[in-house]
Amino acid sequence: MKILIGEDEVHIITLLKFTLEIAGYEVRVAQNGLEVIEQVRLDRPDLILLDVKMPEMNGWQVCEKLKSDEKTKSIPIIIVTAFVQKEAQDRSLELGADDFITKPFDSKALLVCVDRVLQRKKARD
Repeated sequence: MKILIGEDEVHIITLLKFTLEIAGYEVRVAQNGLEVIEQVRLDRPDLILLDVKMPEMNGWQVCEKLKSDEKTKSIPIIIVTAFVQKEAQDRSLELGADDFITKPFDSKALLVCVDRVLQRKKARD
């Protein structure tokens, strides 16, 4: 399964990529919102992990754009962000995100969330 990470912080990219690759996922990285959109169009991922604070286009804008497009709305998105306020989680879910994880995150909890979202996608498909 292919997972696209939308994140601009190198240390977070490294941690996410390592955790997901060890678990057997194929991982690609985009370091700004426009790059996420472009990579989704070039090679559709099975899941997107998306930070909110990114250059060019923030994660909420990317989520809203992808979820409003018929071709990409079924791709699950997990928001991974340092925003811990309930309002941030609510906004993410209102924009169509499938789940929400706060930074710093536990690698095991991340994998549980990824597996849960991918299982829901598999059942839906």
